Amino acid sequence: MIYQTRYLLRHHIRSQKYIAPVIFYIIAMLLIYSYKPNPIADSYSVTAMLLFLAAAWLGVMVMNTEPAKQYQLLVLHTGSRRKVVTSQLICAWIMQFMLTVITVLYPVFAGMFERQPTGEEWMMTWLGHLGLSLLGLGISVFFQKSYIPLLSRSMPALIIVLLLSFIQGSLSERLPESLEWLGRILPPAFYLVREMMLFDESKMDSFVSVMLWTVLYALGLLIIHVWLSGRRDLRS
Repeated sequence: MIYQTRYLLRHHIRSQKYIAPVIFYIIAMLLIYSYKPNPIADSYSVTAMLLFLAAAWLGVMVMNTEPAKQYQLLVLHTGSRRKVVTSQLICAWIMQFMLTVITVLYPVFAGMFERQPTGEEWMMTWLGHLGLSLLGLGISVFFQKSYIPLLSRSMPALIIVLLLSFIQGSLSERLPESLEWLGRILPPAFYLVREMMLFDESKMDSFVSVMLWTVLYALGLLIIHVWLSGRRDLRS
């Protein structure tokens, strides 16, 4: 698994398909920190929201990097689609983790804040960015070419889901009672970003509970994806 993940990571880097989402995110982050000083919670909540979008975009690019024939060779070599899929997820997560490191450390070392973050703010920042990047990855796997062959169809659908996940708070209030469950099943990106933005006013317990729900939601999506890939092994 380690050697396969290393091979896929090198292949993804050489493909350069990651460049567009990474550049988009870095430019957006630099624009946010184009002036100083910045409020810690507000700034990190905005970058976490942008990282969620970039992570989903990056996830699709990573999952679509392998040509169909090369993907089949990898499956034959490893003996299981689940191993290949797991390696792909690890590659995407490594790239997203590197973006998280840049996001968290850059404003601190560049002196963009009026003060150093406290211990709780550090915890909120790392957990919030990692959780939202994992959620973006969990959503993106269902919009790759193995589920939706045409990128012209998968990307608009992905954008709609991502946008809905950010407006689900107001959406739930406007839906009739019989349809309120629609707002609850959407990815909980809105609630985690809100907890990060209001971190100075809310309690740590509130943030941790939303964070755990976000991680469990993301892991559930990833487990379903890996399970479905194993079902393809049984049919092949």
